[in-house]
Amino acid sequence: MVTLRPAERSLMPFRRAMLEDPATMAYNAPWFPPDGTIPFPESKWDGWLARWVGQEPERFCGYLFDGETPVGEVCWHSYGEEMGVVIKAEFRRKGYGAQGLQLLAQRAFSHPEITRLRNTFESDRDPALALHLQFGFVPNGEEDSLLTLTLTREAYERRLKGGSL
Repeated sequence: MVTLRPAERSLMPFRRAMLEDPATMAYNAPWFPPDGTIPFPESKWDGWLARWVGQEPERFCGYLFDGETPVGEVCWHSYGEEMGVVIKAEFRRKGYGAQGLQLLAQRAFSHPEITRLRNTFESDRDPALALHLQFGFVPNGEEDSLLTLTLTREAYERRLKGGSL
């Protein structure tokens, strides 16, 4: 069973490992050439934690765990206007993305201020697109090969009542 733990200092080595792993961050290469990795030295941890911890409902970052093993990160900011799910490469295609998306939506929609979740990513990322569509996200358009998808609170609650989450 996957659990969600809010970001804390003890999880920063895992965050650094994810951000500095070319296999995990390859999707990010167009913005951070050549391989998508982002340096995250310990000197940046306190500033990052101050920005992300204790800031709900505006922003949230948490880590997905399978037992005691961290497998990925989920986050939202701007009251859900932007969100993301990143599963460390070695744990992909094992169902963690779907479970992470469920835990993220559950936590986000527990805040009345958040009325929708939006994610934007490259239109050729077929696994991400399939996951979001399966979960009930609706495409809102594409610009410069970036696809935007939205899940409203109402759609999420309908799916909960229908038992399809």
